[in-house]
Amino acid sequence: MRAISLLIVFMVIMSAFNVSSATAANDFSKDTIYFIVVDRFKDGDPANNPTTNIYSPDKSEWKHYWGGDLQGIIDSLPYIKSLGCTAIWITPIVENTESLYVYGEKKDEKITAYHGYWGSDYYRLNPHFGTKAKFKELIDKAHAMNIKIIFDYVLNHTSPAGQGINGAIYKDGKFIADYSKDPNKWFHHNGSIDFRSADPADWQNKNLFDLSDLNSENPEVEKYLFDAAKMWMDMGIDSFRLDTVRHIPVKFAARFSEAMKKHNSKIFIFGEWSMGGVDVPGAVDFTRETGIHMIDFTLTFKLTDVLCKNQSFKALADHFKHDGNLRNPDLVVTCIDNHDMPRFISTAVGNGADMPTAKKRTELAMYLLMMSRGIPCIYYGTEQFLHEGRPSTWGFGGEPYNRQMMSGWNTDGEFFKNIRTLSDLRREDKAVSKGAQTTLFVSDDVWVFERREGKNVVLTAVNKGKKQEINVDGVHLPDGSYDNNKYSFEKIMGPSINVKYMKTAITLDTNEIGIWRYRRVK
Repeated sequence: MRAISLLIVFMVIMSAFNVSSATAANDFSKDTIYFIVVDRFKDGDPANNPTTNIYSPDKSEWKHYWGGDLQGIIDSLPYIKSLGCTAIWITPIVENTESLYVYGEKKDEKITAYHGYWGSDYYRLNPHFGTKAKFKELIDKAHAMNIKIIFDYVLNHTSPAGQGINGAIYKDGKFIADYSKDPNKWFHHNGSIDFRSADPADWQNKNLFDLSDLNSENPEVEKYLFDAAKMWMDMGIDSFRLDTVRHIPVKFAARFSEAMKKHNSKIFIFGEWSMGGVDVPGAVDFTRETGIHMIDFTLTFKLTDVLCKNQSFKALADHFKHDGNLRNPDLVVTCIDNHDMPRFISTAVGNGADMPTAKKRTELAMYLLMMSRGIPCIYYGTEQFLHEGRPSTWGFGGEPYNRQMMSGWNTDGEFFKNIRTLSDLRREDKAVSKGAQTTLFVSDDVWVFERREGKNVVLTAVNKGKKQEINVDGVHLPDGSYDNNKYSFEKIMGPSINVKYMKTAITLDTNEIGIWRYRRVK
């Protein structure tokens, strides 16, 4: 009987160990993501550039291929590592349609699938980006540098119906179906989404604009997509970013998540629920029901409102009150911009800021992102203030002008170095990656908050208004002078402060941020 009891105790301990190990394996909370549009980053191998009219050698056609590839990313791994990033999210690299399309509002504009989101063969790699061997090289070299690879994957659609290859889908070069030749019902044929509809089925079972909507109820479609995903997982990827999850049925997404985690328990999965956030019921329900983490777009919009449109910090501070809607808000992915919206710096300029101010506001937004809960994602070039000031359908500096070719590789800039400092801080201090976040003071122009985990405390204060002194109560930093970077009392950025009896006075200039921490020394 005693032996049985000991066996039960042993099994319970091992079960707990396995659970914690799985949790650690799936935990991206300490990571900083660098997001790359593959075609627009770096042309490492000109030999794989298209030779047809889908390529724009002089980069004058903004919606044609420009030449970026996997070799360019491999060549840039030391640069990405020096920025402090520990994960790279790359836009889809599966084989895409090679046709020219009339798509969007400009009926005379011909565009291509340079972005990667119009897949045609999920089992092949886009030849203009490289080969499977080259992708494996990227994975292995990134892993050798402790950098994870995030694979962008589209479950919702293929390419536009009625043009080019008519949404055709292949497996290893073998034709399966297109939108007109579809006897086995690989696609939905329900027309396009009416975005005025409140019915989720309309959003999930119709074409997104004219993109051929995959029929997720068809077991053959599910097997095709799931098996392809497992093939890419077997190459060593660490995570999936799922495109347009708002447009796929929740049960299908849940099956995908379950199947991928069964295949590899270490996989981390997050998805783009359009306009979603921790305060959006539909996005919250999707995350809770599927186990697929979200991108907190509401946080993006709040940061934009405050720092580009001069709105109050109060709404931004209040946003984190919704974190209780999720089981683990530390695993939401956060950003200040991405490939589907104008760059943050462009939005600041578009709202009247001069370039020096736009740069300072971009810095503040990035620092706040990195000090707040969630996994920060840096859109390529932000660290170099990449910006193209042209009006577009999607806003000033919006798509396609937010997808410039990467330019500038300076690693000595203050912004670049500060990102690296904060990336390092996120990895080494659980107060930043997992700590509870509490607002201590907020006004229209000032926000002061701290994050705590155990005895580790990090205090952040930001001012976008006139120079002022802020008196703050309830500070959990131990009494002392935070005026250097040694011992446990550290000034990371900004002015020195003194803490006594849980109070401090912070003097911040216009567009200045201060970060201080107490680190328990063992």
